[in-house]
Amino acid sequence: MRRLLWLLLPAAVWGSRPITLEWLSLKPRSYAKDFYIWRYFDQNITAAQADAAFYQIKSVNWKLIDRYAKKTNKPGFATVSRCRRLPASKLPAADSSCSAVAISPWKFSKLSLEKKFALIKQLGGYPDMAAWMDIMAQKHPHYDLFTADADTFFQVFNRCGSDWREKYLNHPLPPALLKKIVTKPAFTQTIKLIVTDAKLTRLQNSLLGVDPSRLHHRAAFFLALNALRLGHPALAEIYLARAYKTAWFRFDKDKVLFWRWQIDPKKKYLKELAESFDLNIYSLFAREKLNLPFPKIESPHFEKEKCAFDVQDPFAWLRLLRKIKKSDPSTLAGLANSFRCADTIGHYAFMMERAEKYRTHYFPIPYPESLGGLNTDEKALVLALARQESRFIPASISPSYALGMMQIMPFLVKALAKQRHETVDLDAMFDPDLNVAYARTHLRYLTRYLYHPLFIAYAYNGGIGFTKRLLTKKGLFKKGAYEPWMSMEMVDYDESRRYGKKVLANYIVYKRMLGEPVTVEEVVGTLTSPSRTDRFRSRSSSVSPKSAGK
Repeated sequence: MRRLLWLLLPAAVWGSRPITLEWLSLKPRSYAKDFYIWRYFDQNITAAQADAAFYQIKSVNWKLIDRYAKKTNKPGFATVSRCRRLPASKLPAADSSCSAVAISPWKFSKLSLEKKFALIKQLGGYPDMAAWMDIMAQKHPHYDLFTADADTFFQVFNRCGSDWREKYLNHPLPPALLKKIVTKPAFTQTIKLIVTDAKLTRLQNSLLGVDPSRLHHRAAFFLALNALRLGHPALAEIYLARAYKTAWFRFDKDKVLFWRWQIDPKKKYLKELAESFDLNIYSLFAREKLNLPFPKIESPHFEKEKCAFDVQDPFAWLRLLRKIKKSDPSTLAGLANSFRCADTIGHYAFMMERAEKYRTHYFPIPYPESLGGLNTDEKALVLALARQESRFIPASISPSYALGMMQIMPFLVKALAKQRHETVDLDAMFDPDLNVAYARTHLRYLTRYLYHPLFIAYAYNGGIGFTKRLLTKKGLFKKGAYEPWMSMEMVDYDESRRYGKKVLANYIVYKRMLGEPVTVEEVVGTLTSPSRTDRFRSRSSSVSPKSAGK
């Protein structure tokens, strides 16, 4: 019914709704307010109005700067906005300061030798920049890079791009360099880049001697996987012990337990993993292997349709969220009771999970009308994505301005509206039924190419282009030792790697709740069978970049 009402609204309601400076001034600093300031900059406003809005921003980002630069009279913003977007083909720029803003190790790697030296000459007044450019311009850059200071090493190695790294830097890291960089925070990214790139074999072997005693969880974990792939399980166990000790989240501790069990199935790790309070793909697997029942799942249902709360107001959600964060468990449980309504099931579940310290797992099914016409598998996928994206909060706005329950990016809203022959204000994405309808349109596109919930999750989060490269160029999800679990850990985009595993666990739970139970082993086991998971590997196909996902 809610969806029908949207369709019956007059056309004027669907246009862009004006945002005023006065309205913005009343709102608290937040990502939500930043989102509206970003939209305000796109309106017909004066430079003075733009300046007044700019100084109300909570978190400045390039999206905001690029739009602000078009409105303000301050020339520096326009210059920075224009120069940072210059492609490598336009370098060197006419002005040295513009080149300094535009250049990066990745862009530098794309230049001809002639242009590289021209740029080095132009930027002689920027000694730190000239230092790393001079190294990258050499015939054998690894010689000087591996003896450079730590900051220069990380500037080049971590930002040069995989093609250049594979061509010029696949040489063993000297012990002296490792000793110099092992305690630096940026070394974690260096390790991740090396371990997740199958072509960097010489670099991977040189990591076997890294001292784990001062490593962060993520660095130690990737070193463990590296040692395991290279046939050193005893060394892998040493790194995993360090990863477990330094892990903060229960999810990460469970991940380590899973891999310790992979190395030594006879030990207690699987039992400890099955007893975890966290519900994740690893703990579900452990319960399955030990024939233990599912963890405690709650899926609340309320007869009362609406509570006295505007689920489509992002600032109302922001006020509630701040109250939630300040509340102790007892107070929070009492607050949750005032949200026992059909349209606030997500809010209730969010609060109750927190009040119960995540020992009870809430898997609600709100707004069932939005799932009409879907089969059980499709419903499970939509619910799994929504739970991970927003915990079913319709007015959610992310720091990158993803919107609503399904967290759809503004550019994708625009593309989907065109596809659906609609004109829609971005605020309409806070209507849960419409938001799910747009997500379903996007998922119909993704599922033309991807058949497995994990790969669909990767594409929903990182884009279908990213997922296609992952499957066709990274050498992942093929049959082999520790597969496909090893490939799940080797996804190089951090957010998508974690996101995919969480969505997969949600999907398995919802499949069970909806009457079509599947096992972890069944779902994960198909990942190395292209004919059952994706079109990219099973047969050739092309994807339009204009249609690419979020």
